[in-house]
Order: sequence, then structure tokens, then C-alpha cells
Amino acid sequence: MGHTNKILDEVRKQVAPADETLEAARARRDSVLEAAKKSEGVLRTYSSGSIAHFTANDDTDADCGIVLDRRVYPKLGPDGDGDGPDEIVSKVRDFVRDAIRGAHPKVSFRLTKRAIKIEFSEPINGKAHAPDPSVDLIVALTRKAGALWIPNRDKDGWDASDPECHTKLLTDPPADVARVRRRTVRLVKGWNGQFTSRGLCSFNIEALALECITKAMSIGDAVTMWFEYAAKEIKKGNTKDPADVSPSIKLPADVTRDAVVSCLEKAANHMRAALDSDDDEATAKDELSLVYWDYVKSDKSALATALRGGNSGFNRAGQIAAVTGAAATLKTTRSFGDGKVR
Repeated sequence: MGHTNKILDEVRKQVAPADETLEAARARRDSVLEAAKKSEGVLRTYSSGSIAHFTANDDTDADCGIVLDRRVYPKLGPDGDGDGPDEIVSKVRDFVRDAIRGAHPKVSFRLTKRAIKIEFSEPINGKAHAPDPSVDLIVALTRKAGALWIPNRDKDGWDASDPECHTKLLTDPPADVARVRRRTVRLVKGWNGQFTSRGLCSFNIEALALECITKAMSIGDAVTMWFEYAAKEIKKGNTKDPADVSPSIKLPADVTRDAVVSCLEKAANHMRAALDSDDDEATAKDELSLVYWDYVKSDKSALATALRGGNSGFNRAGQIAAVTGAAATLKTTRSFGDGKVR
């Protein structure tokens, strides 16, 4: 294993959630699904999102859903009489609330655009400020054309989606390819999470990984390939839904495409430079510290970037502060494209 892979493995350990957090998230999800599946007209349940995809870092709230049978609810959705989701979502919320409140007396429920958000107010092991995973439950509906209709409560309507397909694509064999893809997603999410405004949603990162990582390779090669591929594809336009059901995946409203592409290109260049100097631990570390500045510390790279004017997204004052130690006690975060330390 080269130095690049070793350093990335250390980053992956730093961004990983604790096992007890993942266990709690899965247990809460399963208890919600166990209750929800007893609602009238439920065909099946499913799990989705980062917990089900094995790509969770700090995003440990569990996503899941129930699928309603259109034959039981013939008026619902575009394939029926066009009835919206509000009434049935509220009905399922009340049903699940009554079913689990005895075991979770502090539980609370609120309706979002897509889901029923269930918050437990039970920090893990009762520790202050400990993780307290919530569950997002989607009330989905079978769709004549395949896949599902999922709620869009902002317009009292339904949107086509296929979360079951997304989970299958990210977990299907071959196991070695799925493993390196998931690790790549988690490392890219770690990079993305360092910015004050994240340039990509988690699903976009996963979708791009499905497109470009199709064979087993080292994690260093995979992450570098992802950044190089993502920079080119995001420059072209929005990412296609892997299930080819939903509209293409948009960038967040508070970032520009040029800014996102610039950050991706810079990360790709530093990743490639690390691989090119893989036998030199200091150089590999210097380059990777310009991609994972919250996780890989390198005074040499910070000073070098400061002296040459900076091209990594730091401003000069922030880079020099990092070298002198002033930044050692502060978490340095950045916004896509603004070049500021905040």
C-alpha cells in the first residue's frame, strides 16, 4: 500500500461514524418500519439513503419508506384521480406515532416536503451532545410505469423516484467494486463537508461514483478518478438519475457551477500529484492536505501555497496562520469559490 492510500485510510477513519451511532440509527429505522408496515394497504417497506447504502459519515439520520398499493388507494397520485399526499401522510404519521410512543415517550413527528421526520430526543447512552439519529419515513405509492411516486407536499403532489433501485445499485455485487465505490463516496463526502456551503448533495456524489467506478482499484486511484470525472461531468451539466426515473440532480441553489467545477478540478490536481509522488510520504501528505485540510495537517504545503499566492481556496492570511499555528485551534472551513477562511 502506497502512502496516498495509507493517508486516505486515516482520513476515512476520521470521518467514519461510531458503530453505536450506526446501530442506533438502524434500530430506530427498523422500529419505525415495523410499525408503519401495519398501516392499511402497505405492500412492502424499504430502506434508503446513506445508512442503507453504507456511505454514512455525519449523515446518520436513517431514510426509509413504505410502499402503498394503488388498488387500496385508487384516488391517490397521477395514476389515480390525482389526490395529493397530505391526507395519507398525516394518517400514517398518526398511526406510527401511536405505535411507537410507548417505547419512545419523547418522540416527536413533523412533516417535511418528502417525509415524516421522526426525532427521538434520546441521545446515545444518554450522553450530552451525543448523536441522536432521527428517521425520515416516506409514504410512497406504486407507479404504473414502474418505480414509485413519492410525496411533494410543497405542491400537494407526487414526484417519480426509485429509491429502491438506488440502494440496489450501490449494494449489488461484485463486492470488491461496491466496497471501493462506497469508500470513495465517503471520502468525497468528507471533502465536501469541509466547505461552509456544500457544493454537492450526497446523492450527486453517489450517482457520479456509480458512473465512473465500475471495477476494483486502489482507493487512491478511485478517489482521483472520481474528482477528475466529476469535474468534467459537472461542467457539462446536471448528473443523471442512476435509475433514470427522476429529473437530473441539481446543484445546491447557493453555489455556482463554475465554483463547484473549480474546486473539483483543484482537488483532482492535488490527488493526481499525490499519486505521482506516492513513494514520497512528505509530498503525498502535502498534496492531500490541500484536499483534506481538516484531516491531514501539513505545514509545508500550507506555507508553499501561501508563498505562491494560493490556489487551493484559502486566502493568504489563512494559509500563513496555519503555518504559524494560529489556525491550529480553529476549524478552517471554506465556501465554494469565495476563497475565504471562516
